[in-house]
Amino acid sequence: MAVSSGEILCRRCAAQELPEPELLRYLDEYVSSLPQAMRASDETYARRLAACAVCQHRTHYTCTLCGCYVQARAAKRAMACPLPGTPRWEREL
Repeated sequence: MAVSSGEILCRRCAAQELPEPELLRYLDEYVSSLPQAMRASDETYARRLAACAVCQHRTHYTCTLCGCYVQARAAKRAMACPLPGTPRWEREL
């Protein structure tokens, strides 16, 4: 399933019905399809994913606070962690 940066990737999309290996491939394709100017640096992306990996508000690949796939949200430089009060990570300027 090819994706484009114009597609909306959310918990209600068809991706949630994919088997796990296909979902991971879909998320990787989505992240790769983002224009470079929108993407967080590789270091920032890895740090964000590590923070999400230990968060109590993560269920599999989804953030239960906002409903986003964590890979999709973490990949976008302008996004921040939706945790109220003390977010686990900030926007990359």
